[in-house]
Amino acid sequence: MNHMLNRFFFVLILAIIFSSCNNDKNKNGETASDKNEILLDSLSSPNFELTKYPKEFISDYELEDWEGFKKLHQSMERLKELNFDGIQVDLIALSSHIKKLRSGPLPRELEIPQIKSRLKVVEMQVQKARYFTQHYKADSLIPSLSLLYQYYNGFILRMVALQNENQEFESKGDRE
Repeated sequence: MNHMLNRFFFVLILAIIFSSCNNDKNKNGETASDKNEILLDSLSSPNFELTKYPKEFISDYELEDWEGFKKLHQSMERLKELNFDGIQVDLIALSSHIKKLRSGPLPRELEIPQIKSRLKVVEMQVQKARYFTQHYKADSLIPSLSLLYQYYNGFILRMVALQNENQEFESKGDRE
């Protein structure tokens, strides 16, 4: 009987030690789902800068009916809201707008390699961001979206710089 009682106490002590070791892992009281929620909340905090729609450029080049660019810019505006539940849908729409722009002819004034290449870079970055939503890598999605905005802003700024270059070229030609 004494031997049986010793075994019982030994098993009881082991059970207490084992359960106390398991409790140390969750001492802070957070579960895995809490950590995922915190991670998603921290992901939704970035604020992306988007260059304003270049109204002067569009009117100077008489491109008011360039619907493809309007839709592309509107998609970039929507993506800024960063709704992680629907971000993949926004990226698919953005990708579709870029493909339409690239497959059709650009306005004659913009049919130059610098503009085409910047649009291609934006398209490639959209594809990267889509990859990170499908194979969710929390540490990669936000930087990917940040680069997307950086490349898109570069695309717009290059169009505007093209206008400035043309004006400088014309003014130099008038002086000579």
